[in-house]
Amino acid sequence: MAILGYLMFGDYLESPVTLNLPIRKISSQIAICTTVINPLTKYAVITSPIATAIEDKYSIQNNRAISFIIRTLIVLSTLIVALLVPFFGYVMAFIGAFLSVTVSMLLPCLFYLKINKVARRFGLELVMIGGIVATGTFVGVIGTYTSLKQIVKHL
Repeated sequence: MAILGYLMFGDYLESPVTLNLPIRKISSQIAICTTVINPLTKYAVITSPIATAIEDKYSIQNNRAISFIIRTLIVLSTLIVALLVPFFGYVMAFIGAFLSVTVSMLLPCLFYLKINKVARRFGLELVMIGGIVATGTFVGVIGTYTSLKQIVKHL
């Protein structure tokens, strides 16, 4: 994606790619809105099981006021950590590079090979899966190394 962005915008390429989009086009507005909405929905999906686990542990599932307070405290604690840890972005980059690649590329391929014995026979399918695993491993290792290097640099 970085190469395509550079080919499209050259030296004027901004790090947040949405800054390169034309301002008055409806497709650009949709892309920007999607970019804003996506993290908000993911945050709710990630924090909901944490809140539910806390509510289940203390048997307060039916009390809406306490549930609201617990969820608010989870959001505030995340905000405080993000503000107090000076290299929080690098920590998030590390988690993303390590876990996202593992969960979205490597594990599905490996589980598919474990479940489907036919796919383990040499052929186009196995070569494609091997390519995905190799690419995922390369991207994961480079991303993890780069983010760890940035964290160590800022310590």
